[in-house]
Amino acid sequence: MKLFLDMPLHAENAGGFFQRLHTGVKLGAVFVYIVTVMSFDRHDAGRLTPFLLYPVITGVWAAVPLAVSVRRLLPALPFCVFAGVSHLLFERETACTVMGIPVSYGVLSCFSLIFRAALCVEALILLTATTPAYTLTAQLRRFGLPSFLTMLFEMTYRYIGVLAAEARSVRIAYALRSFRHGNQRGIDIRHTGSFIGSLFLRSMARAENTGNALKLRGYGDAPLRAAKKPLQARDAAFLCAVCVSCALFRFIDIPFFIGTLWYGLFM
Repeated sequence: MKLFLDMPLHAENAGGFFQRLHTGVKLGAVFVYIVTVMSFDRHDAGRLTPFLLYPVITGVWAAVPLAVSVRRLLPALPFCVFAGVSHLLFERETACTVMGIPVSYGVLSCFSLIFRAALCVEALILLTATTPAYTLTAQLRRFGLPSFLTMLFEMTYRYIGVLAAEARSVRIAYALRSFRHGNQRGIDIRHTGSFIGSLFLRSMARAENTGNALKLRGYGDAPLRAAKKPLQARDAAFLCAVCVSCALFRFIDIPFFIGTLWYGLFM
C-alpha cells in the first residue's frame, strides 16, 4: 500500500515547463503566493477564487496528474476542518443570504480557512513534486536560511520513506502474530499503544544508525550540492506574472467586478 509522499513526481515528468524553471524563482513565486493568500481576512472567502488559477495552470505545465495531486492534499484537510469548526460555534451572526438561506460569519470563516489551506498546501505539493529535494535545500542555503533548518527539512524529507518502511515491517509482524483472529483487519485497539511504542523505538534506532552513517560519509554543514543555474527570460517572466497577478487579486475584488459586469450586461 502506497503511503503519502512515497514516490516523488519530479522524476516522472522531468520535461514539463514548471520543472525547467529556476528553483529560486519557484520558491519565490510560492512564497509570494502563500503570503498573499494568507493576508486575506477570514471572511473574504469569495475573493480567494481567482487564486485557483495558480495551482491549475502550474499543475498543467508540470504535467502532474490531478488525481495524484488531490490524493496528496487530502491528509491535510481534516486538520483544517477541525480548526474551522470553532468558527461555526462562535460566529453565528448572519453575514448574507443565499437563495433565502442565511449564511453566518462562521460558515464564511470555516470555508475561507479550508480554502486557503488547500491553496497553500497544493502550491507546496506542486513545488516538491516537480523539484528534487537537494536542489530545494541548496537554494534555501543560497537564500541564507540557517543550515539547521535546511538540514532538518532535508533529513525529514529523506526519512519519511524509512519511517514508512519501519511501519510496514511492524504491521506485517503484527499480522503474522495475530493469525488466530481469523480475517481481522487492521490493528486491535488494545494493541495500538504497543504498536506505536514499538514503531517509535524502531524508528529511533534506525534514525540513529542513519545519522551515524551520514556522519561517517562527511554529512554535516555540507557544501551546496546542486550546481548554480543562471536565470533565463522565462524565469523572470514567470515570477513577474505571479507577483503582478497576486497583487491584482489582492487589491481588486475580481469576483465582485465580474459579477457587476455580468449583471449590467445581461440583467
